[in-house]
Amino acid sequence: MQTTFRLKAKDINSTLLSSLQDLFEGQEVEITIKLVTQEKEVEASTKALIQMIKDNRNSAPVISKDVDIRKLIDETHHSGPF
Repeated sequence: MQTTFRLKAKDINSTLLSSLQDLFEGQEVEITIKLVTQEKEVEASTKALIQMIKDNRNSAPVISKDVDIRKLIDETHHSGPF
């Protein structure tokens, strides 16, 4: 059995703990606490990153299939000041 409680930290009290004891009586449980705001920040950051990738994909130059990419890379690396 798995149960998720989402509540404000100020609402954690002895009544909640007693309820948990009654609900899982005689069983071993694992309690994990995580901040919900961090989850929302990660979600917003992920959405922004995905949008940035889409924007870059839409504005990237189109390279013809006939262009020798390897040659362009080699010329770029060998045309420096060295």
